Amino acid sequence: MRSPRHLARRAAMPHDTWERHEIVRRLVGDSATVLDIGGVAGELEAFLSRSRVTTLNVGVEEADLHYDGIRVPFADNAFRAAVSLDVLEHIPPPRRALHVAELTRVASTGVVLCCPLGTPNHIAAEEELAQWHREIAGRPHRFLEEHLETGLPTQPELRELATSSRLELRFQGDFRRVGELFRLAVLAREERSPAAVARYVRARLRRRRPPDLEQESTAVTNRAFLISPDLVP
Repeated sequence: MRSPRHLARRAAMPHDTWERHEIVRRLVGDSATVLDIGGVAGELEAFLSRSRVTTLNVGVEEADLHYDGIRVPFADNAFRAAVSLDVLEHIPPPRRALHVAELTRVASTGVVLCCPLGTPNHIAAEEELAQWHREIAGRPHRFLEEHLETGLPTQPELRELATSSRLELRFQGDFRRVGELFRLAVLAREERSPAAVARYVRARLRRRRPPDLEQESTAVTNRAFLISPDLVP
């Protein structure tokens, strides 16, 4: 049973964060041990209350353990499942295959990895969003700037990673809705007015519905998933 602390953590999440964690919950299920690479302590645990979740990060986020961002410091098959949620786009392209390989190495049963899908429309939308954030907040947005610097993974790149790692490729979401909610969240934070906060809360709760995975991408697809075949619904 989920604790009130877990329910509160889930309710407070931005919609985009909630979506990817909810998908992992459905795919991973009751795996006894789960490694969350790039995760923040407590986030995935709020969805997998029956699993022992270990978070591993590079040191800039709160996690159970920290590492160099390259070699995962665990033995082969040390966990039943390993996940990586919106990490791949922050890794330079030459090291992305190694990141996927490390996930599959430490997981005995299943892997779930997701990242924003680098279509031309999505890349252009993030460039516009990053510029908007600089103007509204007066400072760059760390994650958006890293996306622009390293480049969002493209569908051909992800298909190659899926094939070489024996994973299935699936797609989810609409980046236009994610961008709209991001703007509302930024305005709520920067303006600090009750009206701005209320607009963001209403929009976030209205769209909190179970996310679906699709076999084909569209021009507005938000995210791609690499999933072990045994976990694919």
